[in-house]
Amino acid sequence: MEGQASMTSSSMRRKRSGPGKGLIGGQYKPLTDEQVKQIHKASLTVLAQTGVQVEEPEALRLFKEAGADVDGNRVRLPQSLVEDAVDKAPSRVVLAGRDPEHDLILEGARVHIGTGGAALQVLDLETGGIRKAVLRDVADMARIVDALGNIHFYLIPIYPTDLPEETVEINKYYAALANTTKHVQAGVYTIQGIRDVVEMSERIMGGAEPLRERPIVSFITSWMVSPLKFATDVTMLLIEICRQRMPVVLSAAPMAGSTAPVTLAGMLAQLNAEQLAGLTLTQLVQPGCPVLIGPIPATADMRSGKYLGGSVELGLCNAAITQLAHFYHVPIYNSAGMTEAKIPDIQAGIEKAQSVIQVALAGANFIHHAAGMLEDMSTIAYEQFVIDNELLGLAMRAVRGIEVNDDTLALDVIDRIGPGGHYLMDEHTLRYMRTEHYYPSAVFDRQGRQMWEQAGGTDAWARAKDVARRILAEHRPEPLDPATDAWIRERFASSLVP
Repeated sequence: MEGQASMTSSSMRRKRSGPGKGLIGGQYKPLTDEQVKQIHKASLTVLAQTGVQVEEPEALRLFKEAGADVDGNRVRLPQSLVEDAVDKAPSRVVLAGRDPEHDLILEGARVHIGTGGAALQVLDLETGGIRKAVLRDVADMARIVDALGNIHFYLIPIYPTDLPEETVEINKYYAALANTTKHVQAGVYTIQGIRDVVEMSERIMGGAEPLRERPIVSFITSWMVSPLKFATDVTMLLIEICRQRMPVVLSAAPMAGSTAPVTLAGMLAQLNAEQLAGLTLTQLVQPGCPVLIGPIPATADMRSGKYLGGSVELGLCNAAITQLAHFYHVPIYNSAGMTEAKIPDIQAGIEKAQSVIQVALAGANFIHHAAGMLEDMSTIAYEQFVIDNELLGLAMRAVRGIEVNDDTLALDVIDRIGPGGHYLMDEHTLRYMRTEHYYPSAVFDRQGRQMWEQAGGTDAWARAKDVARRILAEHRPEPLDPATDAWIRERFASSLVP
């Protein structure tokens, strides 16, 4: 077992980028082309007839000057204004890593999967108990993600509860960037925090324009309070990010039956309208601003009213809203891999797998929440990152599909082996065996029972804990340039935790 564990750790370090980043999805389409058009038209009707509520003065001014019908705080958007914004929004957005190997090209049906959330608590790796999330977790989780090849980006999954709000952004982005070379994304809370993170990132990348060409950070704005109301404070942050010409996510997560119609089609029509309204604002602020629509359709448990992250409808609707993004030719950030389970158990595995497979096969560009998450987005577990890394590898193998050509059809091989032969040592087998099939590397056990018992008879949860501990003990991400790190420490000395 010890030798196997050591080999696994080494293998994961060799494959940090993963074999599946950016594969082309789109095989799964829960909506017909006609249904996509119906939802699109319904969303335009919502925006022109019902409109959205906007209270932020700058946003109201921009909408009015662009020709929207502004009646007090109610803003109704004509179809022509929305269509013009869709045309201006980039169809290709680059989210870079400090290491270019980890750059994400978000366009078409290219699929990338990673972490997500803003959980306030952590399932402690050693005690197994729940505790508050702290800044140290941001750094340690970044190191875990840096070592796992099937997790393509690091959306900071916790909110550090040990910091004052005015210093959260600079501290969490710094802790993340110093501990992974993958792209870093997070929610933001203050305009100064946004400016501080941009300034730090410009220094890391060697200037303002190099950062815009290869942005190593991006920002999430939960600017919409469903149904159809712009959150004033967050709308201010959204406008600032657009003016900074930095990539921004328009995150909205209505629940069918609670903050959206109970019917899935009605929820999708409202959510799509909300996204189009936000997209329109971004392009009024800064035409060509790199924006990801961020629709996260979900359902409420009609027995209790609580959010359901592990429902089959979540995967179904996130796949469907991906089709709308493809219709508009804009990149999409949405969700999969959530669960109501409190620990990494069989419920977590089933609920996570069904949504990850659906949304990845749909061709979503930036699938967050897909690693580490438990308990309706409220808890993160270190070992869950390791388990989900295996699941994401399986999902991306499904996205890759089956390659059919003369060589893979292997007619000459079949003829050469003939009836009664075997293919084990044939050169064709040796050539394809490592690439044609996906092999879990650390957690999912495929040994016979006797070998499994001899290795300790542990379950996947226990094995995942061992791998997580080993990564924290052994993995050393590529550090920031020492001179740059020293500059950051001095520049933000009053805010950074020592």
